[in-house]
Amino acid sequence: MKKIFFLPLLFVSFMVFAQQYGTMYVAAKSGLAIRESATNSSKALGNIPYGTKVEILQADGEIKSHIIENMLGYWQKVKYNNKTGYILDSYLLPWAPPKLATVKEMKQYLTQSTTAFGAKLIVKSGSMDNMEEMGWEMRKQLYKNGAEWHQNFGYEYGSDVYFLPGFSVQQGFLLLRLLPEFKEAIGENDAFPLDSKTTTRNEEEFKIIVDKEMLGDYPWYKKLTIQYADGAYYELQLFQLDNQLVVSFSSGV
Repeated sequence: MKKIFFLPLLFVSFMVFAQQYGTMYVAAKSGLAIRESATNSSKALGNIPYGTKVEILQADGEIKSHIIENMLGYWQKVKYNNKTGYILDSYLLPWAPPKLATVKEMKQYLTQSTTAFGAKLIVKSGSMDNMEEMGWEMRKQLYKNGAEWHQNFGYEYGSDVYFLPGFSVQQGFLLLRLLPEFKEAIGENDAFPLDSKTTTRNEEEFKIIVDKEMLGDYPWYKKLTIQYADGAYYELQLFQLDNQLVVSFSSGV
């Protein structure tokens, strides 16, 4: 029964991201073309700059899909500068994208996007001065838009875990590509990974693990894991938990 219940939930989530409505933000550095019709070859009516807030309108008919940089997107109807046209939502985020000149890390992005809700919770076990004796510390901060930031510290290990409401795995990949903090895992020109593979980067093993499930004609990306070494061992994970994205970035020796 659990499997039968779980698959419809995935399908509903998939359809929600295909049929987005309301306010979104342009996250393409060069801006996003608004076109006369829902096709990449149609006349460009203008260019919507990076960071611009757009309102997605109710579609007139079937929403057409398009794949770019391995990212599945849909042509969404919008109105911009008194012109009604279509944009590709592969480069839209539910929150305003990072201010490129000043925001370099996820914690700075949270500060840009929202404010803290209450004091930071700190839980400890043992002594942080003697972490080799199994001491550890956990810090949790909740934010007013529902986001969370968890920090974990242990002996020769640390992690940051972020909960981002309203983001998909693909949108999370796009966001992290804009933050230099994650440049060793996701380069600014990297395409979205479609399949698991092991390669080398900076003369070190670089491993990508893609967990996906086919829903109709397109895959639903449930989890993306990137593992690599750069002095220490690093692991970046992105996965969906209900209606929020979890980003886990950990390192150890």
